[in-house]
Amino acid sequence: MNQFNVSRLLPLVACVVLTARAVAGPATVPSLAVIQGQAPEKAKKITLYAVDEGRKTEIANAMVNAQHAFAFAVPAPKEGFYYLSAGDRGGDTRIYVKPGDQLKLKMDNGTYTVESGSAENKQLQQWNDQLRVISKPASLSDTSSYVSFFPKLEAFVPKVASLKKAVNTPNKKFNELLQYTMDVDVENAAILFLMTPRSKHPEHSQYPAYYQQVVQDKKFCDSKLLANGEAAGILRLYAMFTQLMAKEKPKGLPTLEKMSGLFCNDTIKGLFITESLGGYKTFETFTEAVAPVKKYLVTDGQMQRYLAAEKAVRKFATGEAGFNFTGEDMSGKKVAFNDLKGKVVVVDVWATWCGPCKAELPYLQQLEEEMAGKNVTFVGFSVDEEKDKEKWAAFVKKQEMKGVQLFGAGWSDITRFYDIKGIPRFMVFDQKGNIVTIDAPRPSTPELKALIEKTLSNG
Repeated sequence: MNQFNVSRLLPLVACVVLTARAVAGPATVPSLAVIQGQAPEKAKKITLYAVDEGRKTEIANAMVNAQHAFAFAVPAPKEGFYYLSAGDRGGDTRIYVKPGDQLKLKMDNGTYTVESGSAENKQLQQWNDQLRVISKPASLSDTSSYVSFFPKLEAFVPKVASLKKAVNTPNKKFNELLQYTMDVDVENAAILFLMTPRSKHPEHSQYPAYYQQVVQDKKFCDSKLLANGEAAGILRLYAMFTQLMAKEKPKGLPTLEKMSGLFCNDTIKGLFITESLGGYKTFETFTEAVAPVKKYLVTDGQMQRYLAAEKAVRKFATGEAGFNFTGEDMSGKKVAFNDLKGKVVVVDVWATWCGPCKAELPYLQQLEEEMAGKNVTFVGFSVDEEKDKEKWAAFVKKQEMKGVQLFGAGWSDITRFYDIKGIPRFMVFDQKGNIVTIDAPRPSTPELKALIEKTLSNG
């Protein structure tokens, strides 16, 4: 293999190489891993990520020069998967790095070519190219329907066993990791396709048989998953998939304790737990949910993320003044939150494209009927985009939605203020306009009605 001349890369190399020389000295240069290549045409910067307990951790940035070239020199890297990001929607480029590696590649908006480098990276590129048969149509930017995707999945799955046997680099550690990862990649692509918005969705009876064996009593027992920078997202997606496949649909959301119980490796449980903490918006609900599972937060990184999440939820404490958001009602009039003071206010943040939101609608309408004549106002706040305003108005009329219906023209101030990243979200405010909770139970559970009645009695 041709050796790269590191000195020729200095105008491009990320600053990590300077740290290596200052601390380690010239004697350790052979352990230096050099990564260079061509960036996508519009890229201004390439970011290099290492993997820390299943999460990507940024370790360096390299600016792209006029010839679209970039380079990194990483001192004594820990062997394993790394990721290069050009900041585009094509996804990050997964590579394998070990001390002494010299890798040259060409990146092209989600795909890449290894021009020279280790046997591990040539094998990894080969797998990534093979996987694109199902990973590309499963991506968020692809518009494929299940009619075309399912045959591709059914044809690809039987080939995986032979593809795994073909992984035969001199590096046994890499071979075992890639073979494990190949199964994870296939499962994740298959699940991702089902869980992303499509023009039409299949019935369970139309799912290929492959999906039936994905859900297991105990999943992801092997710690090799933590070498994958996408592990956190893989766990969240799998947890959602188990709910989709459940024969009996649970009422309300499953507890963090129940969902973390899907996994049998304690560190993987800890990763799932810390990645789920952003869903709790009050200190009370946060501490209640975490108490039974806090014992699984065993690493320093997990505890740091837990403490950061705990600190964040304290700013939305019960009794604090609610945010004075505004929206446009069906007549085009601007309505502000402060206009509604004097009544208990129940806010439903939703959208016409949101299946779980629409599933809650019958329960919400029943609750509104039960609370008729009481000092309560129900507010529906749509985050549909401006282009879908007419669709929103037609839906409200067709479903005969009551209360105050407001249009927010996308993910507006209310979602940014309350850090709403998923819907439906229900919030309750007291008669003074103060927060009761910004993460209320859903109408499909009896807890929301009980909370409203309690708030009325305290008024």
